Amino acid sequence: MRYHRPITFLVFLVFFSCVPKAFLLEQPKLVSVYFERKIKKLENNRSRSIEHERLLIKTRVEYGFGIIMEQADRLIDDNYLEGLNEYKKANIIFNEAKDSGMSIMSDRYPEFNTWLKKDAQIDFKQEDVSDMYWLAASIGGAIGSSRGNPFELINLPYVGRLLNKCIQIDSEWNHGSLYSAMMSFTTTRSDLSETMLRDTVDYYFNKTISSSNGMDAGPYLTYAESIHKTFQERKDFVDKLNYVLEMDIIPNSDHELSNLIAKSRAKWLLTKTDEYFLE
Repeated sequence: MRYHRPITFLVFLVFFSCVPKAFLLEQPKLVSVYFERKIKKLENNRSRSIEHERLLIKTRVEYGFGIIMEQADRLIDDNYLEGLNEYKKANIIFNEAKDSGMSIMSDRYPEFNTWLKKDAQIDFKQEDVSDMYWLAASIGGAIGSSRGNPFELINLPYVGRLLNKCIQIDSEWNHGSLYSAMMSFTTTRSDLSETMLRDTVDYYFNKTISSSNGMDAGPYLTYAESIHKTFQERKDFVDKLNYVLEMDIIPNSDHELSNLIAKSRAKWLLTKTDEYFLE
């Protein structure tokens, strides 16, 4: 797919708040310019506070998942080398976010790294949940973008440990985001039987839908890709994706941008249906 040359960054900043986000998502190069400039500005801030660090981590993770990984997934089948380069780019960004997240948690709790390995106990607070969530997301992103690198895969249990602890502290945080993340994490576990996998994913799927009042498209997309596609349930796969496409987008809502991304991915996945299913 060929894209027009992005407009200047100055013009983008002027119109970013009033241009429909759906339009922006059709201009990945334009959005990349925005994220890269924002990340660079945060990195160059000489008096970086912990709030700056948190914003930098969040921005890196959102850029990695929402833009770079999306592009990599779509490129890899048609242009393997170009797709691989995008995964490598995402991996660098996720690892930078992971290092920053580890630094924040280790500064607050010197035994944090030991706790991740189950060799220490820490009395975490409610205010730790956000930092732990974004750390889990950055680790998960580093693993996903590594394309099976064993040095990344060994960190997978840390994602589950972080998310489980967050759920224990504040299960309803951010309208079910923790349940949605646990749903995705569960689909990566190789130690579960098919029955246990389905039961566990169903549990987190229902929890997410309840906590988000059915407004989050992400769980439907994850279920379609991770369960229906895996177990060759073509009709259910198509039905879930069409449900995502039919969901209303509420402007300025918590799920507006993520749902637009989910719709875009659902539309693309539907074009791949014949490739994914044997019958």
